[in-house]
Amino acid sequence: MGSLETETVVAVISAFLIAGVVKGALGMGLPTISVAIMGMALGLREAIPVLMIPSFLANLWQFTRPGPIMPLFKRFGALNATACIGIWGGTVLLFRIDPAIINTLFGGVVVIYAAINLMHVDFSLPPGREKLLGLPVGLFSGLLSGVSGSLLLPLVVYLQALKLDKDTFVQATGLSLFIGTVVWAASLYGEGAMTGEAWILSAIAVPPILAGMTVGQWLRGRITDTKFRTAVFIILIVLAANLVRKGFM
Repeated sequence: MGSLETETVVAVISAFLIAGVVKGALGMGLPTISVAIMGMALGLREAIPVLMIPSFLANLWQFTRPGPIMPLFKRFGALNATACIGIWGGTVLLFRIDPAIINTLFGGVVVIYAAINLMHVDFSLPPGREKLLGLPVGLFSGLLSGVSGSLLLPLVVYLQALKLDKDTFVQATGLSLFIGTVVWAASLYGEGAMTGEAWILSAIAVPPILAGMTVGQWLRGRITDTKFRTAVFIILIVLAANLVRKGFM
């Protein structure tokens, strides 16, 4: 990553301040938005490790607050186990494939995810198929997470299709992300990506994301959720499309 230049620090602070606002207002978007913004100034291989401390703290808070944890461990155990395997494999790929492919893959995943949300696509999964699909969903989500740093697809769509109540959905998502972050940290460390500079930048990211989440929570009661969500996903598509463009250049 080189020396800690002013531009790098500014990019990290800006990325996590903005991501924090969205996280506080909508309860989502931390890795996707922060990596998409940092990707404008840093390579994705350098940006992804910076997520470590903020992601760990945010997801720990998210899955421990709403209700009992053990039922979720049991219900989604297989899903999370295969996701961990996928994360490890995806992280190995992250440092062995062309950065242009990484840019294109991450950008493509984000565009698809944002488009699904903008179109309000409603998926429904019969209870009998939950465990059957949980294994491939976990594995594929983990692979994408290891390569891109964003555990979005198809995990979130899968959980949405189960029609969980709001608190259970938030907690189940937080649990999967928390477990994934722990495995992801070990994988990145094993690849030598968690350098001293990466840890410093990750620590620098904590105050701005906390400040951003505070602002986001304040904004939540003052703007309509639909308008804010639409604006966020449109911005995400623009950022992600630019990463795809860079991948083809």
